[in-house]
Amino acid sequence: MSRIFIFLLVGVFTLLDAAAWRESKSFVLKKDEIVKILVKSEGQERLLNFRWTLYTDKALVVHESFDRFVGQHVLVVGHTNQSFRKVLLSADRSQKDVPYALVVFKKFDDGNKTAQMDFFLIDKENRIVLDYLTKK
Repeated sequence: MSRIFIFLLVGVFTLLDAAAWRESKSFVLKKDEIVKILVKSEGQERLLNFRWTLYTDKALVVHESFDRFVGQHVLVVGHTNQSFRKVLLSADRSQKDVPYALVVFKKFDDGNKTAQMDFFLIDKENRIVLDYLTKK
């Protein structure tokens, strides 16, 4: 019995440590309203943008671009595709963890036609500095 308890306890702490984010911000966006985040690291400055363009059948279509690479995601609240992950820096030999951003679709307000999206920075080694260029 005690072995199972210790195993579960170690598992819970591992999950909590893996899911720890360094910074978070919430955005309430209208259609085609752009979030702009300046990502500063190792003498570089790159721009991360995302916006939503369509909400239908409880699915939100999100467009993103980072470092001139573009992507499109279909996000649904409560499903495995509720978020998308964007790697912000590649791993060097000396670094264990790769910093990344996680954008999560939280809810859609039908009355105001707005989507709430949460932004999380996971960066255990503090290699990234963010400047939020969006006023919200």
